[in-house]
Amino acid sequence: SRHESVRGERMAALWVLMPFLVLGDVYKYFNTSLDLGSYLARRVEMYSPMDAPLHEAPGNGRAYIQLELQFKRFPKHGNASLEIEGEIGIAAVASENLNIGLSNGKQQWYCCTKALSWLGVDRSCTVEKLNTVIIQNDPHWVQYGRIKFEAGQDTASSHKVNAHFPITRSGPHILVFSVCDPRLLDVDIKMSGTTVWMNPYGYLPATSYYFMPFYGMMAFLYGVLAIIWTALNCFRIKDIVNVQIYISCVIVLCLVENMVLYFDYSNFNHTGHRHDTILFLGAFISTARRTISRMLIMALSIGFAIVRADLGQNRSHILNYGALYFFISLIHQIFIDLAKVHTGIGDHFRTLLALPVAALDAGCYLFVFISLYHLISMLRVRQQAAKLEIYKSFTKVLLVSVICGGLASLYHMMITAQHRVLEHWKIWWFLDEGMWNMLFTAIFLSICFLFRPSQAAKRFAYSPVLDHNDENEAQEYGLPTIIDGSRPAVSPAKKS
Repeated sequence: SRHESVRGERMAALWVLMPFLVLGDVYKYFNTSLDLGSYLARRVEMYSPMDAPLHEAPGNGRAYIQLELQFKRFPKHGNASLEIEGEIGIAAVASENLNIGLSNGKQQWYCCTKALSWLGVDRSCTVEKLNTVIIQNDPHWVQYGRIKFEAGQDTASSHKVNAHFPITRSGPHILVFSVCDPRLLDVDIKMSGTTVWMNPYGYLPATSYYFMPFYGMMAFLYGVLAIIWTALNCFRIKDIVNVQIYISCVIVLCLVENMVLYFDYSNFNHTGHRHDTILFLGAFISTARRTISRMLIMALSIGFAIVRADLGQNRSHILNYGALYFFISLIHQIFIDLAKVHTGIGDHFRTLLALPVAALDAGCYLFVFISLYHLISMLRVRQQAAKLEIYKSFTKVLLVSVICGGLASLYHMMITAQHRVLEHWKIWWFLDEGMWNMLFTAIFLSICFLFRPSQAAKRFAYSPVLDHNDENEAQEYGLPTIIDGSRPAVSPAKKS
């Protein structure tokens, strides 16, 4: 028949929208098209009431997918009639992957047709399932619903009984809208409204829930660190050197960053919406913190404020690196955050965005370790034991962080390459972001301890120890000398 031949052509042009780990749990549709032989799918990770880490408002211990949608149909041409019935299929699938359609190796079928049901090629396409999408997932974890157009009716609102899917199993859930009814061949179908994905504790998806307590805990930790650091600076105000002022700035950034992110996720959990303003503010502060932290480590690695008074020839290199890193990292962070809410950027694009950031990180570590090697060599020749001990400890901290970060990156890449991300959905928040935040915190706490205000701090502070012979020695060991003329013309100070 004409209907079935045209339908077959449309089946070949099937389109799919399957965002990966999308995080907007009140998801809006506006005049979204549904064509014959097509389906629209969206996946969100959910907790069942039995497995949820918390029961509180607005979820109040319930887990469900609620549809509040309106479907409209419009004639494609003047001869098209609305005086016919038609159905749109809805299915909620509790599975990591959507196994949809049939294939014989040469041809793909997505809807159950009369021809397929007569052939009996698969139990997922029988006479009872005629004109529905073929879903081959375990039927125990598939819930079906239908939206029906009555003859002459151009709109159909989703009925509560057909649009409420309770969650009884923890894991990824996929909501599927499909059009397989040949009676809808000559009409355009538009869908508008919202789908609400409610977990027992609120709107946050299962993959993002632990960000909320994590950032709350980190904000508390940095708050305590800020109090202790301020007290030490006040108590040892006469012993403060420049490096401790810069560390104070990083502590403030870390505290503000984690507070903003905590309130961002808390607001998301209670409202189901993530405001773009807060999202951009969080991305900006996070990027600023990472940039300044790297610049601080680079400055410390050349002995700034401890062995030398200023950055010397490296000032322009560090400032240019900071500007480039901030720009590229901010773009990367914004795209990743927007992907969680709006677009569902896939793994391959995320990897592409991460490559320049990873290259800049590698360059930073290369600069730091080369500088530390030359600096330690020079301090050893000068027999400045106190400063030497500090920089040897600093190097050990960075080496441990590189080893831990390298192992974590390899494990992350292995899981991603093997397409096993969804198997680890409960801890993916930690593998993808939480682990790196904890690693940074460990490094930063070590720096705070090594360069803390103390009675001995002045012994570690810069003193004009370089005379002409020492400048030659510095050049020999690869350290840029002070060239701006700020070196006082005095005899070498005592070694510390």
